[in-house]
Amino acid sequence: MPERARIATPVRAYFVAVAAVAAMTMLEILVDPFTRHADQAMGFLLAIMVAALGGRGPGLTAAVLSAAAFDFFFVEPKHTFAVTDRGFLITFGVMLAIGIAIGSLVNRIRRAEAESRERALRARAEELRSTLLSSVSHDLRSPLAVITGMATSLRDSAAGVQREELDTIVGEAQRLSRILTNLLAITKVESGAQPRHEWVPLDELVGSALARLEPELADHPITLDVADELAHVDPILIEQLLGNLLENAAKHTPTGCAIEVHAHREGNAAIIEVLDRGPGLPAGPPEQVFEKFFRGHGVKPGGVGLGLTVCRAIAIAHHGTIEATTRPTGGASFRVRFPDDGAPPRIADADDELDEVA
Repeated sequence: MPERARIATPVRAYFVAVAAVAAMTMLEILVDPFTRHADQAMGFLLAIMVAALGGRGPGLTAAVLSAAAFDFFFVEPKHTFAVTDRGFLITFGVMLAIGIAIGSLVNRIRRAEAESRERALRARAEELRSTLLSSVSHDLRSPLAVITGMATSLRDSAAGVQREELDTIVGEAQRLSRILTNLLAITKVESGAQPRHEWVPLDELVGSALARLEPELADHPITLDVADELAHVDPILIEQLLGNLLENAAKHTPTGCAIEVHAHREGNAAIIEVLDRGPGLPAGPPEQVFEKFFRGHGVKPGGVGLGLTVCRAIAIAHHGTIEATTRPTGGASFRVRFPDDGAPPRIADADDELDEVA
């Protein structure tokens, strides 16, 4: 929950409280021969109400001063603070209650207004940030695609040292492209855009992600356990989620060690798991790995720490969950659960629908 806005009462409000009581006291003294105690009390209540518009502090100050002035100047015996008629104690209590009540109400109104302005400013800042990120990312993707394509063509026709240098250019351009894709994804999801759900075979989701990351996974055998079942998800976002999990696993798994991918259904949800053979999660709460720009110790260079943050954002956008744990046998396990909106169709029916669309 957001921290409650702090309302500072200016010194001017206390000056107004003192001045209002002083002015009312002088007026009451002038008209004392022509007024009754009830009229005088009403005059002080008016001063208290005016002062309480400055907040609870000024209202309480005015109430105390009004009770003291009323007692000293108008209640017998005058010019003392002694009270012979106990009924005036009720009058003093009413003055205090009104000062506190009106002042508290004013404070709550001012606090609500401040919190409303703060929320509006945060929303505006977030909107500007999202717009800027989206605009910059989109503007960079086109020239980056051209650079990647031309460098790939030159690399394929080059040899020796030149080929290695061009291969580095292609790899870094692809890495930058993935960073931009992550920025676009997290901007889109955090702005409240809803995923486009459709029934997709689990093996297609996994196969697409593996194909996209083939160079990064070249040094790791892939162990698959994927059921012939469907998931009700946005295929583009889930491919990115899987790609981020696989890329993360490749960074932490020693060369030659396998990366495992499991995908199946449990009840009314699709489950996808990616398991590596690295050092496991860093010390601390498991949730920290999903924080923006978090990077564990000993991580290979590359990336800015947004991959797992994007995974969590995509999972939440699907009303799902993502959990990270350290495996008992070593390495990390990431488990994503995507609940369905309804019962999945048969695989054959889903294939027929895809053929009709094609």
